[in-house]
Amino acid sequence: MALIGTITVTSAGTAVQSGTSGTVRGIMWRARADNTGIVYVGYSAVSSSNGVAISPGDAFTVLFDGYERLESWYADAATNSDKVDFVADNS
Repeated sequence: MALIGTITVTSAGTAVQSGTSGTVRGIMWRARADNTGIVYVGYSAVSSSNGVAISPGDAFTVLFDGYERLESWYADAATNSDKVDFVADNS
């Protein structure tokens, strides 16, 4: 089963928590193709200096040795209102 969602970064430079919770084995992040800037994913203090940068239309997948809480992940963006979609494996 998969957990699917979107994070919208309303204000660039502000980390936004995943609104979906659950224990997951991996997460695939995909920045929307119509974004105008880079999206950054990571933990609560994610920013342009420490997050994984995802350009518009690109994707990044992270797999865990065990399980991790999806709500531990956040997104930030270089541009207001950019979005990142995610699909997480909670099997």
